[in-house]
Amino acid sequence: MEENKITKPRVVFLKTPDPRQMAESIMDGLAKSVSARNFEVKVIDLTAENVQDVINQILEYKPLFTFDLNLDGMIYAEREGQQLPFCDLLGNIHITWFIDDPMIHYTKLKPVLQSNQILYATMDIEHTQWLRSAGKNVAFIPPGVNPSKIPPLREKEFEVAFVGPITDPTIIENQWQERFDPNLLGFAIELGRLIYRNPDMPIRFASGYLLSQLNPDFQAALIQFQQENEADFMTLLTEIGLYAMYLRRWSIIDAIENYEVNILGPVIGEPKENVVVYEDVVSQKDVVDFLSRTKIALLSQPPFIPTGLGFTVFDSVASGSLTFVEDRLSSKSFFTPEKEIITYHPVDFIEIEGKVAYYLEEAPDEMAEISKSGREKALKEHTIYQRGEILANIMEDIIKQSLQEEQKQETKEE
Repeated sequence: MEENKITKPRVVFLKTPDPRQMAESIMDGLAKSVSARNFEVKVIDLTAENVQDVINQILEYKPLFTFDLNLDGMIYAEREGQQLPFCDLLGNIHITWFIDDPMIHYTKLKPVLQSNQILYATMDIEHTQWLRSAGKNVAFIPPGVNPSKIPPLREKEFEVAFVGPITDPTIIENQWQERFDPNLLGFAIELGRLIYRNPDMPIRFASGYLLSQLNPDFQAALIQFQQENEADFMTLLTEIGLYAMYLRRWSIIDAIENYEVNILGPVIGEPKENVVVYEDVVSQKDVVDFLSRTKIALLSQPPFIPTGLGFTVFDSVASGSLTFVEDRLSSKSFFTPEKEIITYHPVDFIEIEGKVAYYLEEAPDEMAEISKSGREKALKEHTIYQRGEILANIMEDIIKQSLQEEQKQETKEE
């Protein structure tokens, strides 16, 4: 038995600080799933204060893999004045799972892009294609729910909840007027509105498309800026993506007239009188708990998830709330619209409030049936344990490939 234990491949799960408090339930679920697949697992909390202690633990443990949720860029260290990926110093394979767009973390990602020791896992097909086009090793792992963190079915106290945060987009436009020249201001606002109108259009594609429609001088200047200041350009696109997200969210909330809307998370700006703000409901646990007591969860995903669904959607469906979300290219592979989830177009405000009214007033039994079917689907087919199976398969494939390479090398030497 002891010998078998020694031969198990070792994996370290690195928990980094997470203000949304999502990481713990995700990492615990993944660790349980992977440990059931003949891997030896160690979970370590990594903070800015204990980096050296963590390195010592990893050196002593000698894992084949390290894994983290990429919440704030890449973990790297410095040696002789050079920034090196954590895994290059430790000599193992690092798998980092981006649960939002890798572009958001580009400044911290860029110094480690040359490493061959890193496997990037993404939760959106467009993110996968972007990193793969840069020659990176990429795998796709969709989000999932941790069933142990989902409350039991309960009485519904609220009619409509909207998951924030939300900012009045005119506040952002006013700030841009002070920072940007007129050409860049026009580009930023028009790009944001283009993404707002087209929820499944990736911001990188939309940027290139819009630029091709503008005057040649501005095209040349922006292309030069992108080439010479790539990290700054990615930061600009991230800022525009956030503007598009707030434009979409504010417009949806502003268009709902006849129902009280409970916003979960902070609001910057002055919403209408039918809006109730719960600015302290921001952690994953608190959001899921509130949604479990709500009839309809109205969600608007960030433009940074252009093809799939984010973690909040899976949590919302599992909570038993009837979940409204923008239609996405690959979302139908997770849930069936009108049977397990409700889809809408973000600029069709008549459709959105019309569907809210239909389920609340005309079809409460149908609403309950769709909510029940969605919850059952999420807890049966879209759990974090099943995502851990994907992760285990990825690591087993890496081990097999490594053994095959070793055998080829040995054959050549003979």
